[in-house]
This record gives sequence, structure tokens and C-alpha cells, in this order.
Amino acid sequence: MKIKLPPEFFLILAALFWGGTFVAIKLALESVPPFLFISIRFWLAGLAILLLYSKVLFRKENLKKNYIFPALLIAISALIGYGLQTIGLTTTSATQSGFITGSYVIFVPLLSILIERSFPSIRLWFAVFLVFSGLFFISNNGRDFSQILEGQEISEGDLLTLVSAFFFAIYIILIDIYSRTIPVPIIVSMEILLIAILSSFAVLVENDLSVSFASIKLDYKFWVGAIYTAFFATILTAQLQARYQKLVSATRAGVLFSLEPVFSFGLAYFILGETLTSIGIVGCLLVLSGILLSELKSFQN
Repeated sequence: MKIKLPPEFFLILAALFWGGTFVAIKLALESVPPFLFISIRFWLAGLAILLLYSKVLFRKENLKKNYIFPALLIAISALIGYGLQTIGLTTTSATQSGFITGSYVIFVPLLSILIERSFPSIRLWFAVFLVFSGLFFISNNGRDFSQILEGQEISEGDLLTLVSAFFFAIYIILIDIYSRTIPVPIIVSMEILLIAILSSFAVLVENDLSVSFASIKLDYKFWVGAIYTAFFATILTAQLQARYQKLVSATRAGVLFSLEPVFSFGLAYFILGETLTSIGIVGCLLVLSGILLSELKSFQN
């Protein structure tokens, strides 16, 4: 008997693949610098995109239209997000990166205020409070409550990851704006290819500033990370989203996607041996609660 799986299963699977990126990148960064990893990741994804969508991309009517500028804006915001997140992973844990990155769901409605010029609900402000309280505790993972009272600035890796979440929110808003007039396969394809090109220039700057190519190791950790993030966490998840997200409500999809940081912790625990102290657990629960609250539209002002 053939078993038909519900669409929610595939969205949870997408969240699982996204959660795994933090572990995969953390391991890969032991072998290569951040922007070299990003460049190869997106060149691999770009080649796959050309194979999947070449007929759509090279249609005469699409080539005549000016899609470059919107795609460039989207690619720049995404590249800054990926760049800061990846650099942050060199000094923070995969678990902390996963939960902090998840805070982009708070930035999206806050940034939308500037566009829609509407005051956010009390629910959203409370969600913001929960998330940023949680981020404070997460950044103090490994310390006890008495040490927190002594005061500590947020770590550089956590701060970079938080800024990356802000740019991911800009990226999501731009996608929402331009996908209304540009076919999604085209804008996603052009975005991935432009990220590959732009990150290649960033590699040259990165090498001049701090990295010697002699120290780069294209070993199994790098290739597992590059292949996983390019094909599973980028191409496959895009296909899962395109096919199954439209079959569930936006609220339900948002809640399911909020499992991403939970999966990042589970995988980091089993693969990297990362752990959370009581402080870190409190922080993660606060962040997750804020993320869920921001997605649950049933709560009114």
C-alpha cells in the first residue's frame, strides 16, 4: 500500500536540511576561509540551477526584460547575510548561530513597518522582547547567573550572526516585493548565480587581507559542507518549498520552519558535541518562543 505523506512532512524536512547547514559550515571552515566556501557553494548550486531552469532562463522574452537590477539587490543582501553568518561561525557555535539566525523572523515585520507605515501589535513587541532577551542568554552560554550579573558584551561571532539575520530579513522582503512581478524560478536562479559571481570577488579581497591559499585544505570536511549546502540546503529545499508550501497556510509553514534552530542544536549535539548550559537553554527557549509568537497570527493586538 502506497503511503501519502502530508505536505507538513516535507516542510519539516526542509527545516531539517537548513538546520544542518550550521554544522556543515562549521566543519568546512576548519579547511577553508568563509568567502571561498560561499563562492564554491553557490557555483555548485548555480550549475545545478542552469541544468534545472535553462529553458526558462534563456527564453527570448525573459532575456529582453530587465531582471538584473532586482536580482542584484537580492543577491547583495543575501551575500552579506551569508558572509556575516559564515564569518560568525568561526567564533561561535553552530547551536548559537542557528538560534540567532532564526531571529530574522522578528526583523521582517519590524522592517515591514517602514514599508507599510503601520504600528506593530503588542504581540510583536512582546515577541521582540523574548527574542532579544533570549539572544542575551545565548551569548552567555557557558556562564552561570552570577557571572552574567558581572556583565559581558555580546561576543563578536554572535553579533555578526545577529547582523546577518537583519540582512536575511531584508532579503526576504526584497523577494516578497519582486516575486510579485518576476517569475520565482528566474529571480532565484539569477540570485544564486550573482551570489556566486560576487562572492568570487570577495574571495580575492579575503585572500589579500588575511588568508594564504597555501593554508587551504580542500578535504572531505570542505566537500561534504559544500555539496550539502549547495544541493540539499539550497536546491532541494527550494524545490520542497515551491511544491509543498503552497499546500499549507503561511502561519503553519512559518511555525514548521521555526524548527530550524532546534534541528541545528540536535545535529550540533550529536555531530560536534556542542552542549548548552542552563543559561543557554533558557536563551534558546526564549528565542524559540519569540519566533513562534511572531508567527502565530491568532494572537491579536
